[in-house]
Parts: sequence; structure tokens; C-alpha cells
Amino acid sequence: MLKRLLSQLLRRPRAPQAELVARAQAERARGDAAAALATLQAVLEHDRGDAAALAELGLAYRALGRSAAARAAFERAAAEDPAAPLPLLYLGNLAHEAGRLDDALAAYRAGLALDARNAALHYNLALTLLACGEAAAAVEAFRACLAAAPDYADARESLLFALTLSERAGADETSAAHFEWGRRVADPLWRERAYAHAPEPERPLRIGYVSADFFGHAASDFIHSFLPQHERGRYEITCYANAAIPEASRGLYGHAWRDISALDDAQAANLIERNAIDILVDLSGHTRGNRLLVFARKPAPLQLTFLGYPNTTGMRAMDYRLSDAYGDPPGASEGHYCERLLHMPHGLWCYRPPADAPAAALELPALRKGYVTFASMNNVAKLNADLIELWAELLRRVPGAHLLLATIPAGRTREQLSRRFAAQGIAAGRIEFCERLPKSEFRALHSEIDIALDAYPCNGGATTCETLWLGVPVVSLAGADFRARAGLSLLSAVGLPHLVARDAARYVAIAADLAGDAPRLQRLRSGLRDTLRRSSLCDAAAYTQALEQNYRDIWREWCAQAAQRALTRP
Repeated sequence: MLKRLLSQLLRRPRAPQAELVARAQAERARGDAAAALATLQAVLEHDRGDAAALAELGLAYRALGRSAAARAAFERAAAEDPAAPLPLLYLGNLAHEAGRLDDALAAYRAGLALDARNAALHYNLALTLLACGEAAAAVEAFRACLAAAPDYADARESLLFALTLSERAGADETSAAHFEWGRRVADPLWRERAYAHAPEPERPLRIGYVSADFFGHAASDFIHSFLPQHERGRYEITCYANAAIPEASRGLYGHAWRDISALDDAQAANLIERNAIDILVDLSGHTRGNRLLVFARKPAPLQLTFLGYPNTTGMRAMDYRLSDAYGDPPGASEGHYCERLLHMPHGLWCYRPPADAPAAALELPALRKGYVTFASMNNVAKLNADLIELWAELLRRVPGAHLLLATIPAGRTREQLSRRFAAQGIAAGRIEFCERLPKSEFRALHSEIDIALDAYPCNGGATTCETLWLGVPVVSLAGADFRARAGLSLLSAVGLPHLVARDAARYVAIAADLAGDAPRLQRLRSGLRDTLRRSSLCDAAAYTQALEQNYRDIWREWCAQAAQRALTRP
């Protein structure tokens, strides 16, 4: 019997190579990369040049954190099958993760030379271009991705963020793309619900906040300014976190906290509906970790967005957007939003200064260095050629001054920026670069800066607030739409509207004049933290009262409409 069984096993054909590679893919997908590795090594013992197995081997090594081995496997796969774009996609992804952005761009472009309509290659190329500070080029790459794959959801949403950053995209083009996203992606999910909420205008309200950024994010210094301030008994708060909630923060401020990161959109919407939330508030917009497709299902009778994103959501299920008269002057920008605008009286933001921030450096670095140091502290994705021209003009106006550019990756991005400044007649020695730093080192860097320069057209938000708190004045340029008016909003709330220019020439003049008046700059710097502390930007109690007033006003309106519907119901 045993002999017969062994004989049958020996005669049984070896599993085809493709089936083994598929099995390895399944093993990796369920989290067992070690088993996938063993399966693939068995395949490669039979055929060392199996390109599909080599590519999958690289993915298994990557899942195990063995980047060097993954890279070698992908390179072997590319060599074995020079017509295959997939190994080049994987090489690009590996390079991007390692911060080797030049290598990533080269790999994606090599893959596109083989397959010009490969949506994944276009998408990842666009993400890398954004990381290199080339938002306008990223827009074109995202559009190429969507031309090849119109239903590529991540690409369609990422395009919105790239348009917001791009100096080439106007408000009409940007809002139109947001509206298209809403029509294609969000609006089909709308489901009519019969809300059982008691339409009583003055009853306690259940408010739900949704964000991935409650903890460990730049936006958290805004969010945690008003969360502790809500009036007990009048407002019952539930925070829906699309991220893990630190154990010490469960029950924070006496609010309910729910981790919805493991729930799909329909499940999260059903949870919110069961919690009978009256007003559901989005704090993310189209930023990473958002749950806008929960809002698309309209689980609450009233839905509102603010704080995290400088554009419309584009979706019909979002009823309101909170803004202020600086960012969105009444009557000037309503056509760019699908939401109805509500205005905060003293500014859109409230800032909670970080408790672990170092003391502000009061002495001007220029007195120690012998020259003024301007700086851009915003993300590299907010830089562009037009901004470089402005900064070059400023450096010509202030001889000897240096410009420090933070968050700039080494390689192609720095070389390209250096070339642009050189073309404007600015010597390389006057431009200083700094890579992305740990938070403590980034904050310490402010002691080397005399004047910070806001980005344009997408102004800074949290970065501007922290820069001011660390004692460095910020000069901003205001434009026509909200993304280019955040600096105006923040600096007006602080009481420093004279640091905001309405045109490019004035932007340069304000920064140059401040650089040329050391006593004035010293006075401004030495009192900056106290100026913030006393300003409406840091008045959390007044801000929360205004926020609650907006909530109460829209609730009263909903109740009046509900009463009217009840009267007309047959």
C-alpha cells in the first residue's frame, strides 16, 4: 500500500510555476510573508529566471523589511523581462519609501516608456512629483492616470490635493474638479434617511467630530483648542477617530471617543446614525485619512466641514463649510463651494500652543551671523517656480541675505531649486537647504531664522502658527481664493495684518523693509509670543462660543424646516 502511494506521488506532476506564484501572493496577502518567501524560493530553484516569481519575491522581502534584498529581486526581475513594467513600478515604490526620489522618478518613467497607459505608474509618478515640490507636474500625471483608468479613486482624490497646491490651477478649475469628484464618487452613495431627531431648537445637541488627526498631527493643535471648551449639558461630543486612540486619551475632556479605523464607510455611517448625532463635523476635507465617504451617506441631518482643507469637499451631502470673512469675503467666493458658507467672527482657526515648544529665541540671528536669514518652513510641495522668482527678487533687494528652505529632499529637488535661483542671479552660497527633521530639531531651527516667508498660492496654516509662537514673524501674500488667504486670516487674528501683502511687489517690499530695520524686527520678535497669547487666535473660550453659536443657528433653522415639513405633510 505504501509503495503504491509513493509511486502515485512521484508520478504526480509538479504544480505549475504560475500556481505557486499565485499561492505566494495569497500567503503574502494574508500576512505570512515568510511562507511566501519559502514558496517562491522553491519556484526559483526550478527556474532562476522566472521574472514573475522574482517580482513577487521582492514584494515578500519588502513585507519582511528586507529592502536591500527586495531591491535586488526587483532588479533581477527587470533584467529577466525587460519588456515588463511591473518590476520598475516596484523599484520606484521602494525608492520612494527610502527617500530616493530621483531613483523613484527614473524607475516610473522607465516603466511608462514600456507602457504609457499604465495607471499605477502614472499615479506613483504623481505622488513622487508632489514630494519633490512639483505640484503642477503632479496634476498632469494624475490626469494621465485618470485618462487610463477613470475609476481610479485614489488618483481622482489625490488630483484635488495637487490642484490645491499648484500655482497653475485657478479657483474655477480646482472647484470644478472637486465637483466632478462629488458627482462621480460621493453623490451616488447618498441615501435618503428618515431622521428621528427631535426638532427642538434649544435642546442639548449631539455633535460628532470625524478626523484621523486628533493626535500627533499638525492639525491637532487647532482641534484641541476647542474640544475641551464645549459647554457641558448643552453639547454632547463624540469624536470618531480614523486612527488608533491613545489609551490615556480615551474619555478625554469627558467626551465619547470611537475608533472607526477598522470600520468600512457604511459601517461607520451606521454607527453614527445609531448614536443619533445631530451635527456631524468633518475636520479633514480631502487630506490623508479622511472619511468623506461616510459623510456621503448622510448619517446625520446636518453635516459641516472646516479646518483641515482649503477647498470645497465637492459633495452634495455636506451642508455647510465654516470659514471667515478674511478667507472667504461674503459674496466673493460662494460659487466655488457646494456647501453653504458660515463665517466665524474673529477668524476660522483657534490655536493651542504646544506645551513642549521651546522658549522663543528672542535675539535676532542676524546680529550673530552678520546677515539676515529668510526662510520657508512650509512643506516642499508648496514651492513653485513663481515663488522662487519672488524670493530671488527679495534676495536681490537685501544684499548678503540668505534663504533657508526647509523640508527639501536631497538630490534632484535641491539641484532644480539651485538652478532656478542661479538663473535669477542668486549665488548658490546664499541658499541653504534642510531636509525634513524630527519635530524637536525643526523647532530648534527657528532660532536661526530672522523672517519666515509664507508660501503662495497655498499658504501655511499650522506651520504659520508654530513659526509665530517660536518667535519668528511671517510675511504672507494674499490672493483671490481661500488657499491663498489663510495667511491673511491668521495674521489678522493675531493683530499683524501689516505683514500681509495684496500683491507680489508689496510682499517683497514688506519682507525687505523688515529685514532692513533691525530695531523694529527685534521688537516684533521679542513680543511675538505674548502677542499671540493675547490675540483672538488663542482665545479658545470665545472661539468655542462662536462655534457653538453657528451650530445652534443651523440647528434652529433645521428645526424650523422640519416643522414646516410637518405642516405640509398630507
